[in-house]
Amino acid sequence: MLAFTSILFTALAAFAGAPIWAALIGAAILFSISLREQRKFAARFSNIGASHMLTMAHWQSAGHAMLASGAAFALGAVVRILGGI
Repeated sequence: MLAFTSILFTALAAFAGAPIWAALIGAAILFSISLREQRKFAARFSNIGASHMLTMAHWQSAGHAMLASGAAFALGAVVRILGGI
């Protein structure tokens, strides 16, 4: 639920005319939510010797957070532009 709220607020910020760095704030929030979830599995992964998989998951989460936040920002900006026509 927090992730969806972050995406919604990023889109609303773009709709309100916020600068592009608002998407970075949204991405940081999404990434921190993801890291919190992944830390639950850190002990299990280290026990089986697969901690490198968790490191790759961190990088993937960062990429997904940037994509989701950027898409939400772009959608909000497009709606603002089309609404002004």
